[in-house]
Amino acid sequence: MAIRHPIENLLRYPAEEISALTFAAGASVVLLGGDTLYLTPGTSLVGAGILAGLSALRFRQSHRLRTYQRSLRVLPKFSMSGDQVPYSRDAVYLGRGFRWDKRHTMRVLQLQEPEHVHLVRPTRLMDWAQQLDQKLERRVEAGDARAQLMRSWLRSNSRWNPARPMPKVGGSPELHAVGLWEGERDVFMDAGERVGHMVVLGTTRVGKTRLAELLITQDIARGDVVIVFDPKGDADLMKRMYIEARRAGRLDEFYVFHLGRPDISARYNPIDSFDRITEVATRIANQLPGEGQSAAFKDFVWRFVNVMSRTMQSLGDRMTYLEV
Repeated sequence: MAIRHPIENLLRYPAEEISALTFAAGASVVLLGGDTLYLTPGTSLVGAGILAGLSALRFRQSHRLRTYQRSLRVLPKFSMSGDQVPYSRDAVYLGRGFRWDKRHTMRVLQLQEPEHVHLVRPTRLMDWAQQLDQKLERRVEAGDARAQLMRSWLRSNSRWNPARPMPKVGGSPELHAVGLWEGERDVFMDAGERVGHMVVLGTTRVGKTRLAELLITQDIARGDVVIVFDPKGDADLMKRMYIEARRAGRLDEFYVFHLGRPDISARYNPIDSFDRITEVATRIANQLPGEGQSAAFKDFVWRFVNVMSRTMQSLGDRMTYLEV
């Protein structure tokens, strides 16, 4: 249900529950005690119906607030397999979300007030469940079947589990909750915008690499040339690229360059391709220090390698680090 008021307070106590109970009690009195109130049967039914309708309306309004406040602690889980990722040549799928505006900013700012912090923190029941889960760990390792069953229930994501933990995907539940009534939908970006730069900022475990996987999956499926530099060496990211290349029938175009894993790495010869023969000696000599007394030794290496590379070029030999 959309907000229709310029000023909203979604973090207050839902006082509508009191009036809803009052209307419900009044409907019961009018319906069951119509004779005592000197009401005709028809008048009792009409009065009870009106009061019941007002009670339902107030309950609906209070339920709206309760739902919003509960969602502040619940992180919605969303997952999809690689073959479910939509792709086209005109649009890039970015995931699910909603259009952010000033209302959502104000809702987040309200949650940062000291009197509202308790709404986003785990409840005492959730803290107790987490502590109990840690205590049951040793009993599970000892083979206690009942402890295993209890621990499985504490970790279940069922709606009947009031102390269910949040999915281990990182992120902040309140950022989803503030857009509860707008509803999350599939978000696409025009493929023409990919020619520009994109910067994704975020702390650890908020989904930066998973977003990269999503974009890489679509690029591979479209048949584009994809070059990925991963300083962290994320194994899951490499596996995802391999799987998507195989799914797209482009496994023969998949190459991995990893100095730490020469068994799976593609070979690379940095001195085999050049415009001028002197580049070979320069590339090798530049790896040596050139300050102070080392400069003379670096010059000697450059001259020696230059002679060797010219000779190998004249003989038609292929130049590598080992040969030169």
